[in-house]
Amino acid sequence: MRLLTPSDRQPGVLLLLADPAPLQPLLTQLQQVGMQVDLASDLATARTLFFASGGHDCLVIAPDVRPGIASQVVHSLRSVDPDLPMATFGPDLGGPTRPSLHAILSGFHPSSRAGTGALLRFLRAMRLR
Repeated sequence: MRLLTPSDRQPGVLLLLADPAPLQPLLTQLQQVGMQVDLASDLATARTLFFASGGHDCLVIAPDVRPGIASQVVHSLRSVDPDLPMATFGPDLGGPTRPSLHAILSGFHPSSRAGTGALLRFLRAMRLR
């Protein structure tokens, strides 16, 4: 595996959120750089989108997602893909110990320039499978 370069394809992202309105700036930025972003607000939708796309390169969890739902989605998707990278703008969900697969961005608002930049740096540093 090699690191993502600017000439490579962009990662596919599954964004778990409760309300898309506050995250519109983040969504717009991700789409402007060519990333495919699927939105889910519950386990059933997340699983449907994950399987329909053949898997995503990263799961991003918005701060407005209830911890119980976030934990269900993470557990379910990682039972299929144990190496699924995850970035969370909410609390740490007890993810993997390998930092290359997990970014805790709770110090940033996802729609701020700093939050968007932190997420983009994590996504660009990932190894695509």
